[in-house]
Amino acid sequence: MRKERPIPGKNGNNGGLLDFPWLIAHRGAMAEAPENVQAAFDLAFCRGAHGIEFDVQLSADHVPVIFHDDSLERIAGIKKRVSDCALESLRKLDLGKWFSDRYAGSRIMTLAQVLQRYAHQGLLMIELKAGAAPPADRNGRSLLAAGVMEQINLHVPARFRKNLFILSFDAGMLTDAHEMAPDLSCILNIRGPWPFSGKLSRKMQQLIRGYCLPFDRLTRKFVDQCHTAGHIVAVYSCNRPADAIRARNMGADVIMTDAPAEVIKEAP
Repeated sequence: MRKERPIPGKNGNNGGLLDFPWLIAHRGAMAEAPENVQAAFDLAFCRGAHGIEFDVQLSADHVPVIFHDDSLERIAGIKKRVSDCALESLRKLDLGKWFSDRYAGSRIMTLAQVLQRYAHQGLLMIELKAGAAPPADRNGRSLLAAGVMEQINLHVPARFRKNLFILSFDAGMLTDAHEMAPDLSCILNIRGPWPFSGKLSRKMQQLIRGYCLPFDRLTRKFVDQCHTAGHIVAVYSCNRPADAIRARNMGADVIMTDAPAEVIKEAP
């Protein structure tokens, strides 16, 4: 029987802000295992992370799969894109040997597999890869967003949907995702603290739950602006305990790290 793992509580109005920072393993525990594969995700939860972040693209036959890069070359050694390959071909690729012989034979995961294995365990930060997005459907909606929402509806029971967050650098994909599943929280990935410069539409500011940006671009002023507006702040690349402590002290709500074991040990 699967053991359900409660996520930390919330307070305040409108869902509130997070009671304390959530520690999220970025592409799993990728400092210890190959990114975005089962071994990295299993390790993340074993190390005590509240959840995992991972990247979703569509295969050539429109199956949502977990992979970060636009190209398969760095990880699998072939000069093709994920969108060039059907799922059957992708499943033959070794996604672990590049990291170490210990993880040779690691295979690509589908979104369905990840949802079935982890949605009951903790938070899932699901990034829709903007650069790899295929054309929209005849209704103008992102095929990637539609494919992801379909898998969530199929594989995540209602009581665990609160564990899911949808992230993207593409505001249009987040809009599509929100229209298809308004109960899910959407987070806009940004390169720096610019959303309060007037460049982001009021509709988008109202639609999203928060922002995610690199740790080295985080400022206390931005955190305060977000919290005043009712938004949460997530940061990534907090790979040293000192970084996690600094992000926490600046008020970040979600801290993403490649090395959850090290951060938890040194910055509990």
